[in-house]
Amino acid sequence: MSCYNITRSAEQLLDLHEDAAPSFSVHLYPDHWTLNNGSKFLYNNPIASILDDVRAHRIPVDYLELFDSARVPFYDGCMLVELLDYRPKKAKDPPLEKPERSRVALHPNDETLWANLCLMNQRSGNKFTDTEVLELEAQILLQTAPPLCLDPDPHLTRIANHTLRVSTPSIPISLKRKAATITPEEDESDKTRRAKIMQFMNQRQNRSHAPRYFVLFQSILFLLTFT
Repeated sequence: MSCYNITRSAEQLLDLHEDAAPSFSVHLYPDHWTLNNGSKFLYNNPIASILDDVRAHRIPVDYLELFDSARVPFYDGCMLVELLDYRPKKAKDPPLEKPERSRVALHPNDETLWANLCLMNQRSGNKFTDTEVLELEAQILLQTAPPLCLDPDPHLTRIANHTLRVSTPSIPISLKRKAATITPEEDESDKTRRAKIMQFMNQRQNRSHAPRYFVLFQSILFLLTFT
């Protein structure tokens, strides 16, 4: 049952590697963010998709090849990411001198498995056959998948599903933008923009509409003629 408690598994992983170096660190500032104290990126930069992956606790599959070439450390198949948040709670306040520190564990998924197989195939000179790929995938699943229950019980299944549902880590507030930093003016502007998008294909927008009963009159005339 412990394999179905995702939160507990993540906490155990973080405790086990508490003193280990993180796979990478993300520094969050009010108007930009940095990766491992590197170059500054805006929150609307395409590379900011990595923040969405961290927020969802999944390994950024689009950057696996980069992580592999940079020899980024993995721990039990997962990545440990350290977040340093310098953003104040109020938009008008200056950035924090001491950031709020936290660590999250990023877990692999089916897409990560497929990307890893592709990378291994590239290293071998694209010599893997379909049979070899399937065999390799089977071995990886045997080592990482939870044990199968060969004596299913509806009550046990219900308990397992409930445990999995309540133990799944909640998705935190977007790393790209805190709700507390949105000013009323920005919120109103965002609502106006969404309203315009919703009315974009509305042909009646900004047009006067006068009802026309021509088709209805024709139908009534037809019925009176042939009654």
